[in-house]
Amino acid sequence: MKNTFAWLTILVVGVGLAACKKKEEVTAPQAEKPSVVEKAVEKVAEVLNLPPKVATLTAEERAAKLGFAKHLTADTDYLVSFYNGKKTADRVKTTKLWKLVQTQLGGGLGVDAAPEDFEANEDELAPDDEAGEAALPEEEAEEPEEMGPALLFGAEVTLALGKPAGVQIGNLTKFNSRMTYFQMKGLAKALVLAAKEGDAESLAAAMASGYSAELFSDILKDPESGIGLLETMKMPPLTFAFRVPPDKLEAASEQVAGMLTSLNMLGEMVEPVEAEKAGKKFSGLKISGEKVSKTLAESRDALGEMIEPEIMDRLIAAVAKHDIVIASGTMDGYVVIFIGSSLDELILAEDAGKSLLAGDQLKFFDAYAAKELSALIYVNKAASEAVRSSVGGLSDITNGLRDGIAGSDGLGDTRDLEAMFRIVADREAALSKLASVEASGIVAFFEEGLKIESYGGMDSGAMDWKKPNKLAHLGASSEVVLFANMNGTDEYDARAREYFEALLETAYGITMKVAELPMEDEKFTEFAGMAKMFDGQFRGDTVALWQAFSGEFGEGLGTESAVIVDFKGAAPAIPGVPQKAVDEAKVPRITVIAPVVDRAKLAASWEKMNVTTTKVLAQVSQMTGQDIPMQKPLSSEKNDLTTWFFPLPFMNDDFLPSVTVGNEWFAASTSKNQAIDMIDLAKAGGEVGNGFNLLLNFKVLETYAKETAKLVDEHAEAMTGTALTPEQKKTVEDSINVMSEFDYLKIHSRREADVLRSSLHFKTRATAP
Repeated sequence: MKNTFAWLTILVVGVGLAACKKKEEVTAPQAEKPSVVEKAVEKVAEVLNLPPKVATLTAEERAAKLGFAKHLTADTDYLVSFYNGKKTADRVKTTKLWKLVQTQLGGGLGVDAAPEDFEANEDELAPDDEAGEAALPEEEAEEPEEMGPALLFGAEVTLALGKPAGVQIGNLTKFNSRMTYFQMKGLAKALVLAAKEGDAESLAAAMASGYSAELFSDILKDPESGIGLLETMKMPPLTFAFRVPPDKLEAASEQVAGMLTSLNMLGEMVEPVEAEKAGKKFSGLKISGEKVSKTLAESRDALGEMIEPEIMDRLIAAVAKHDIVIASGTMDGYVVIFIGSSLDELILAEDAGKSLLAGDQLKFFDAYAAKELSALIYVNKAASEAVRSSVGGLSDITNGLRDGIAGSDGLGDTRDLEAMFRIVADREAALSKLASVEASGIVAFFEEGLKIESYGGMDSGAMDWKKPNKLAHLGASSEVVLFANMNGTDEYDARAREYFEALLETAYGITMKVAELPMEDEKFTEFAGMAKMFDGQFRGDTVALWQAFSGEFGEGLGTESAVIVDFKGAAPAIPGVPQKAVDEAKVPRITVIAPVVDRAKLAASWEKMNVTTTKVLAQVSQMTGQDIPMQKPLSSEKNDLTTWFFPLPFMNDDFLPSVTVGNEWFAASTSKNQAIDMIDLAKAGGEVGNGFNLLLNFKVLETYAKETAKLVDEHAEAMTGTALTPEQKKTVEDSINVMSEFDYLKIHSRREADVLRSSLHFKTRATAP
């Protein structure tokens, strides 16, 4: 729900990062001591969960850190910049994780070069001057150096999309949604045809192909995604900028220009273009839509078999209006590549004061100006809304299936199935209405590892940002390896449940409709038999189980929940494992805890689930000819808590799948002891939190891995009959040592002053390089 693609992109770029980097001291001007009033204001802001006050930077001050962004106009839709590429690569290559991967793959990644192969060293680029322009050293390299991707990606890479990027990307997502719709519609038609002919092979062939002449014809005629959409689509202005040392700038520019000449293979469809922008010369090639259109017209007869003449006329006319221009040039130490419909769309700001940096769009960055940047991402609100409004969902599938079977007679009466498809679409729409979207900004920087700060973006509506998290303190222990905590909303949970139920009912309806088809195929007959058996004997019980679980059970618990994992569990006494190993071994303990709001509903749900499960086991016993009685649960009491569990061999209180419930708290756990401990801590209370929190502690994981590896080594021969080989020990040791460079991963999402905020810290342990 929070800029997932952008977060993963940055995390992959920075994974390893700074593990060998010593903390650097930053000298800052001495600030005056805050007054009593200022301290009071800060305290009020803290209580009200307001963001800290940050001085607003000037456009020039932002330009000193953000590089090429100072040449982007204020109406830029998307901005993605990566900084310190060489340093990032150097850090990754010195990590134990990278070395382990290289060792395991035998250098198979093809990127095992030494750090010095990255020619464009950020150290060669002097800090920006006071005017915000890159002050680059003028001396030339003593010897020519090899050109390549490292030269372009070593220092700074910026990608920007101008208007109407959001609208055009929205058009593409709409086209993709409609493509899915028509694929499902075609599949449904194939199902109807296969039912009429009793031919299972034709259905399998239709499912495997996915594309057909009819599919493309339907898309072109479609009012939502066809010719009408193509007529309005255009290539949004896309700008790439690569920061290059001055002594290599000309060579890099020539290399890029040479790459663009490969378009000449298109022959007469390509024309040269040239223009001056912001005082700089840009030149390249244009793929003429008019000439492409003529080529398309020459193929009219071949395409006419699957495209109607009127549609073909509009297609040829639409293509004629769409040129694609690719050009390059240099500007202030950057190699710039532009892709768009016309060079007229390449609009560059000549100074920071007239650029994207002059407004409030990138104000979120100001708090991190002193950091060592890794990446910056910005998407404006209009572009985000345009994309979100055009993104489809599972309703694309169900609507296509619905329209594919509508009016057919091959499947019999399909009105009930068509109604289910409509319900899925309606409930998906109801769930999506809870979501909202804002302009988003993301900053990634190196500080004790990698930190990512996110502002705005999409909020799915699943979280209650205002309600305090009373279970936040359960993750405070240094022995916890994994902790997650959040507060959901009743409305989102209710709509999500309704949506999920509609999906289940629809899947069941499709399954039974297919099972009724008169297909003469061995595999199909087996499938149909299993489906009918489920329908006749288990459907009602499955529905009852789901209703008990999602209904009264869910209603009996509050909206907050927490997951706690540690490695303090005592190992079960399993036959064949030496007693000494059992005594010393530790196993993971996992507990999910939530507040109880109606204990009577929890009891009622359990009673229904118990009755239904007993009935199901009786049916299974009858089918298999083996008596499988329902086990009766045992219980234990402690204070006001009752723990329910099934008697299983080799179990102990620390390795016992169980449910513990009281008047205030409910816990499902693999360990009775941990469940009771967590409930006791929850009762005692502690520091509250807010939003969504996730912690993964690599120190605990490393310690546990080392202890377990040592134990396995000592008892391997007794347990498996063979001792570990030196090679096996070395592999295990190297794999565990990877974690010695990592401290923890923390994620905290919340709202501050009504702005959606997320903070990620992938903390590394500083070691000597």
